[in-house]
Amino acid sequence: MPRADMITSRLTIEAQTTIPQPVRSAPGDEHSYGIRDNRVISQRHARAPGRRVPLRPSIKRLILKRIIEPMPTFEQREAIHLPLPHSLRGTLVMILTFLLLFFSSACRTGPAPLQFAPGAMVLHLATRDDVPTLDPVAGYDTASWSFEQMLFDTLVRYSDSGVDLVPDAAVHWESSPDARTFTFQLRHDIRFSNGRPVTSADFKFEIERVLDPANNSQGIEYYRGIAGGEQYSSGHATSLPGVETPDPWTIIFRLTAPDPIFLAKVAMPFAAAVPRETVARYGRDFSRHAVGSGPFMLKEWKSGQRIVLVKNPYYFIEHIPHLDAVVEEMGVDDNLQWLKYQTGETDVSAIPPAEFPYVMKTPRLRALTLKLVTLATDYLGMNCEIAPFTDVRVRRAFNYAINKDKFIAVFNRRGIAASGILPPGLPGYDPEIQGYPYDPRRARHLLEEAGLPRNFAPQLWLRADETQMMLAESIQQDLALVGIHVLLKPVAWPPLLEAVRQPRTVELVLSGWEADFPDPENFLEVLFSRQQWGANNNSFYYNPLVDGLFAQASRLTKMKKRFRVYDEAQKIIVGDAPWVFLYYPATYIIRQPWVHGYVLNPMRPTRLEGVWLDRRPERR
Repeated sequence: MPRADMITSRLTIEAQTTIPQPVRSAPGDEHSYGIRDNRVISQRHARAPGRRVPLRPSIKRLILKRIIEPMPTFEQREAIHLPLPHSLRGTLVMILTFLLLFFSSACRTGPAPLQFAPGAMVLHLATRDDVPTLDPVAGYDTASWSFEQMLFDTLVRYSDSGVDLVPDAAVHWESSPDARTFTFQLRHDIRFSNGRPVTSADFKFEIERVLDPANNSQGIEYYRGIAGGEQYSSGHATSLPGVETPDPWTIIFRLTAPDPIFLAKVAMPFAAAVPRETVARYGRDFSRHAVGSGPFMLKEWKSGQRIVLVKNPYYFIEHIPHLDAVVEEMGVDDNLQWLKYQTGETDVSAIPPAEFPYVMKTPRLRALTLKLVTLATDYLGMNCEIAPFTDVRVRRAFNYAINKDKFIAVFNRRGIAASGILPPGLPGYDPEIQGYPYDPRRARHLLEEAGLPRNFAPQLWLRADETQMMLAESIQQDLALVGIHVLLKPVAWPPLLEAVRQPRTVELVLSGWEADFPDPENFLEVLFSRQQWGANNNSFYYNPLVDGLFAQASRLTKMKKRFRVYDEAQKIIVGDAPWVFLYYPATYIIRQPWVHGYVLNPMRPTRLEGVWLDRRPERR
């Protein structure tokens, strides 16, 4: 799935790395940022009314308190578990940053303070962007899935920290020897958060929603193989005979061809149980009134401000979740998130670039971090439908032009240089694929051969994030050395997801993909097949030979042979170079000492129903 947190929380800048900072304009100007002759320039591409970013009253009080009061002693900070600033300069930068925000902010009333029962166990989180959606039919990114997996149940799911499938709504399942029939027996004690029992019909209803072309679901390709799925998804049928519900507790899937990984596909939120009557009531606004059978239920969602989930009293596992509520505040960048972590206002945090070395060198803080190498690949995507990226020589030149060693050094080597599409650890990964070494001379030769004009200045879209900007500027510098003057276009996460799916819109995009299930299909076919144009193939790449190999692999049940066919497809794609293959990332987070049971998963956002809290110190 697209990764909202592509590099957030695992970056740090080495002291010797120098990256130019874009020239910022007066409030109200939206910019693309470019670099020429080692000088950063800005090109205005739109103008909108000025909008100032307000600070919440609690943060204003916090900043003033930090300025007026003396810095706590080491003993005082230890007593309340707060990390010491690693440098006076870092502290001053933080104070000055928030002073600027403070004095530039306009008055605005935020959401009313939350009221919970005394002693309630509430997990506080913070993030930069809003959640794109809570509707399983629409969500296909880590931000949406983080909340969808708390609100909804699937038949099976991945374990909290691994890639093994375990029961969720189903207590038992079996597949036919030819991998074409899958039968699931449901729990009898599962209920939606409104109290209504969940039945097999609720799972069938959601599959029908995903296959309904009117919903434009990104998950449609995963279920076309169900008997009748092609006709239903093309609008030529009104029923789906390949999904049978002989009784409320049994659901049977019949496929048109063998699919040895179908079980993993029904573990995706696309296949969650959803109540038909609630969707009928709210229609496309179901996301704002989401009702599921998961461990939590939606209490409040104020766009751009906060989202609040509370315990589902009907959840089928006794005494789960441990938490009474989860509150995520939005519009909080990494630096402000870190400040909130220092003061105990958030329980889990990203680690800003400047703080990372200090955290890792401080034993007490390092003990609070979690690290995981995820099944993910981060990349620079090139739109193969927009000239000059229609020319494979230009795409290969971009691969040779980018210095991955320097790029990874920007975030303190929190990743491995990528040579291909599949990450290490994913079944089918081929260590023999070498990719493209750094060779700017060869890049310049290919660009000259392709006849690229000297004034070529493509626009690179990226998530609006400080650390993403640093990485984009590193790419910008490398391409400037071969005569390409890239303009940077930072965009909020939800509109970025929408833009990259539009044809002939986004020339370049800095993005990443995290595995939905442990199989090459999820990286190769999902991201590079012609059927995925307008969905997940945001490079609009197409090679009929590759699509033929995808069709061949999908019919194979012997996994070794299946992997060989996918490997052949991957080698062709790497040669066609629709991406610059950047790196395979490692994720780092830090949690408070009172947070327990928080674990990372290599393929999914962290599940929170098993998290519990000690009594935290009083907040300052």
